[in-house]
Amino acid sequence: MQHPTMQDDPTQEDGMTEMTTQASSLRLDPVEGTAAGTRRVTIVGAGFSGTLTAIRLLHFAAAPLEICLIEREEGYRYGGIAFGWAATNWEHMLNIQAGRITLRRERPEDFLEWANEEADRSEWPQKWQYHTFGVACVVPRRIFRQYLAERLHDAAADAHAEVSLRELSGEVIDVHRQGDGYVVKYAGATKQGGVHELPSDQVILATGHLAPVQAPFYHRIRDCDRFLADPYAPGAQEWFREIGAEESVLVTGSALSAFDTVISLIHAGHRGQILICSRGGHMHGTYPVDHEHDIWQARRPPFLDAEKLTPEAVVEGIRAEYAHLRAEHGVEPGSALDAVFPERVMKAWEPYVIELISRMDARDVRMLLDTYKSLIVTNRTSTVREIGGVVRSRMRGYNGAPKTVDVLSAGIQDMRPVEDGTKIQVVFADQPDIVVDRVVNCLGNKTDYERPDHPLWHGLVNGHGYAQPQTKTRRGIEVGTHGQLVSADGTVAAGLFGVGPMRQGDETTRRGRLGAFVFSIGTLRNQCFDTAMEVLRRLEPASDEEQMDIPDGIHHCLIRSSDWIAADLAAEEPQATRLRERLQSYAKDNAYPNAVNYLQAQDRTERRKYRAILDDDLADFGAALAREFGLTDRQARRTVSLLATLVQKHAVHNLCDITKLAGWDSQYAEQVKHAPRKGA
Repeated sequence: MQHPTMQDDPTQEDGMTEMTTQASSLRLDPVEGTAAGTRRVTIVGAGFSGTLTAIRLLHFAAAPLEICLIEREEGYRYGGIAFGWAATNWEHMLNIQAGRITLRRERPEDFLEWANEEADRSEWPQKWQYHTFGVACVVPRRIFRQYLAERLHDAAADAHAEVSLRELSGEVIDVHRQGDGYVVKYAGATKQGGVHELPSDQVILATGHLAPVQAPFYHRIRDCDRFLADPYAPGAQEWFREIGAEESVLVTGSALSAFDTVISLIHAGHRGQILICSRGGHMHGTYPVDHEHDIWQARRPPFLDAEKLTPEAVVEGIRAEYAHLRAEHGVEPGSALDAVFPERVMKAWEPYVIELISRMDARDVRMLLDTYKSLIVTNRTSTVREIGGVVRSRMRGYNGAPKTVDVLSAGIQDMRPVEDGTKIQVVFADQPDIVVDRVVNCLGNKTDYERPDHPLWHGLVNGHGYAQPQTKTRRGIEVGTHGQLVSADGTVAAGLFGVGPMRQGDETTRRGRLGAFVFSIGTLRNQCFDTAMEVLRRLEPASDEEQMDIPDGIHHCLIRSSDWIAADLAAEEPQATRLRERLQSYAKDNAYPNAVNYLQAQDRTERRKYRAILDDDLADFGAALAREFGLTDRQARRTVSLLATLVQKHAVHNLCDITKLAGWDSQYAEQVKHAPRKGA
């Protein structure tokens, strides 16, 4: 199968040219398979996570493979709701600086090189056509979508000759097992598209968020044209443009989606009053002009020493420790440090969140996450000035520029259409009623997969039992180390993976991540890389079944990996000790550096070169082991195979570790400052 080529699609939105591949228009026959010897990986969803996972598969697949990338909504292709052209306009900025949004953590300069040297700017607004991007710059989300699309097609063009990308349009309605693989059933994008079945060896679910929360107080206005249930839905930007310039708008919820809504309204020419309403009234802060994201260390909070952790003790302990840290760091109210202090502390506390959740009852964990959701979300992430500054400037007002944004802390009881449906009355529990022209729902998305309204996930969870809600948090689904779905009976799937928001509960329990950070570019980038490499490993012809039985997490440490491999090869001392030391030394000094070179290679030519070096060196090491320790050929091959797997998994793990960011060795190096860590 030939690699897809780029072509222009005449569909444009606000100056953004939609880029597709020729493969996007293809349809698979219900019984069509792949060529003999070719495996197939199907990715459900072509937003950020699906696109990036496909890029990683294209980078590293070295055997015949067809990658099918299916998207149901073309406006979300390559970007999803965060970056897709259907959900954004040119005023929506990424909430992170340009120097931190590379698709490849091992090449932090990649985005800047693309934006300044490669990107086609012909369809960009004039404001950005002559802009030079630096490390600290903000970036329009639509530019990031273009970056994703072009890097996907670059990867397809550079892939192994027998590796192909096939882009499909349609909605996946079911995934079920068939033999050693799965069948993906999807409905074509048009009425004439029909229903197709796509046999697949491995399936990666990158379906994004569930539907937005629909609070009970919406039930009277749900079908009203003055109510917008999803500010990111296709057609939402048109809805914003139709609002009268002086109409009043109520925004329910105060997290990042509320900020996006204000930006959408302003971009559409709105000048009227905007009321942001949430029960707690919490708002995201704004990063200082010279802000840098750095990693702090903090002591283990003393309350964790208690034998039993009750919700009351946890809340009191967190408040006390937070106050202690503010005093220790001399944080003054209104200072630059004050604006980012909560985010830095919550990041430093991630190891302790893992411990906290592991020790608490699941019901107590869910209660705390639900009760303090808004506080956690708004404190875990601040906003760049081009987002937060815009909102807060309208909360203050200036001479000749009236205040147009207010924040209300109140609980809503009901909403109902009034004045022949031209306005909406809002009833509060402890505030006087108000009447507004429009209402926008920014309460976030559903997170409980026990009874999802998504047909595919309903079938996976309640029909087939292939997935189950995340046990401790009830947010997302239960997954294994590399994103493998965990079935209702606790079995880890052999070929069914998830990347993206459905892993939010796992990110909290496994890595201590809370709030918007569980959906950050960095978090999702790590998931996509790790899952793609695991999928490719499972597609390789395994010479030994034990390849699939490597203990969970053992690859985090090369010493543990070496000890595990050596355990059943040499039972008697001192040979066992000598073998462990030999494996450890080789893993550290040879195999690991070779694996990192391979994973960091810029193109297929480099990858092929470093892969050959890695394989040849491993073969020589296997022969040396056989001579030194009297191993059989089979034992030597198995030892080298397991070591290669564990070392590569270790390298991927380290490349995804935010505390081990790759150094900047490009023209942008002088723009980057690495802040010193603060001691406990």
